[in-house]
Amino acid sequence: MINKKFYRICLAVSLLTAVLAGCGSKADTLAEGCPFSDLTWESTISDMEESEGTDHETYDSVYGGTTYTYPKEYAGVSGTIKYMYDADEKLASIAWAYGSDDADELRRLYDDIHSDLVAAHGDSGYNTDKETNYGDVWYLENGNIIISAMITDSQKALQYAYISPTHSTAKEEK
Repeated sequence: MINKKFYRICLAVSLLTAVLAGCGSKADTLAEGCPFSDLTWESTISDMEESEGTDHETYDSVYGGTTYTYPKEYAGVSGTIKYMYDADEKLASIAWAYGSDDADELRRLYDDIHSDLVAAHGDSGYNTDKETNYGDVWYLENGNIIISAMITDSQKALQYAYISPTHSTAKEEK
C-alpha cells in the first residue's frame, strides 16, 4: 500500500503539472509516444480498467473528475501511473510518478527521461530550472509533455505526464 506522504507528493506534483499545462481547446488525438500506457485520449474509464484492471486507488482529479492510480514499473523502478479524467469523464492526463528518498537517484532518472524527450522532440519550450522543483514542458500539437521533479529535505518525487490536447496550452509568447 502506498503511504499518505507519497500521495501528498503526487498531489503536489500533479498541481505543478496542472499549472504548467493550463487549459486549451485543441482537438483530441492519440497519446502518441507515451511509454507507460497504450491508452488514447478517447479511452474511457472502462478502457482503462480493461487495460490496467479494476484494483485501483482514486482521488479527485485536478481536471474536475477522478484520478485512478495503479502501481506501474517504468524505467526500471516501481512507481504509480495516474489516469486523470475531467468532469466529462474524458481522459485529460496520463502520468507516471515516482518517489524516492535518494535525491541523486531521482535526478539521474529525471536526466535520463529528459534526454529521451530532447532526442525525440528537441529542447523544451519551458524550463523552471529551480534547485528544489524543476521541470520542462514540450508544447506539441498532440498535447503537452511535462516532466517535473520536487526535491526537498522532506519530499522527493518525479512526475512524467502527457496532457491531452484539450487540456494543453500553446507556448507563451515572450
